[in-house]
Amino acid sequence: MTVVLARVDQRLVHGVIVNAWYQYLQVNRFMVIDDEVSKNENMKTSMRIVKPAGTGMSIIDTEKALNNFKAGKYDNQRVLVLVKEPETIVKMLEAGIKIPKVNLGIIFKSDDRTQITKFIALNEKEKADLNKIHEYGVPIKLQFVPNDPEKDYFDKKGE
Repeated sequence: MTVVLARVDQRLVHGVIVNAWYQYLQVNRFMVIDDEVSKNENMKTSMRIVKPAGTGMSIIDTEKALNNFKAGKYDNQRVLVLVKEPETIVKMLEAGIKIPKVNLGIIFKSDDRTQITKFIALNEKEKADLNKIHEYGVPIKLQFVPNDPEKDYFDKKGE
C-alpha cells in the first residue's frame, strides 16, 4: 500500500499529526506536498524536527510528488499525504494515484471562506475540488483526531 490517507490541513505537520495520526495509521512516511513550502528551508526544517525518529518525510512540490508516485518510489511504504488545499489531491487523482480516503483537518477562515465546522472553512474553489474528489469515489471525512467520530463531509456541509 502507498497512500493510506490524504489530509487537507493548513498547518501540515503539527502535534496532532505526529502523535495521534501517526500512531493510528502506522505510517512510515509523511509526505508534505506543497509548491511553496517545498522551497522554504526554515519551514522544512521545523517540520522535520517534529517527525518521529525512523519515519521518512518528503516535503516536495506537486510535480515531483506526482512523478515519484508514478515511478513507484513509495510502493512499499505507508504514506500519510499532507496538503494545504484539496486541489493538490485532485491533481493526484487525475494522475492516477490511488487515494483511499481524504480527511479534512484544519482549514482556516478567511474573507473568501465560509465556516462549515469548528475547524474547517471553505471557499467555492475548494468546495468544487472536494466535489471532484467525491466523483472519483474517494470518501471525504471530517475527523480532527482518530478518537473523534468520523463524519462524512457531504453529510456535514451546510450545517
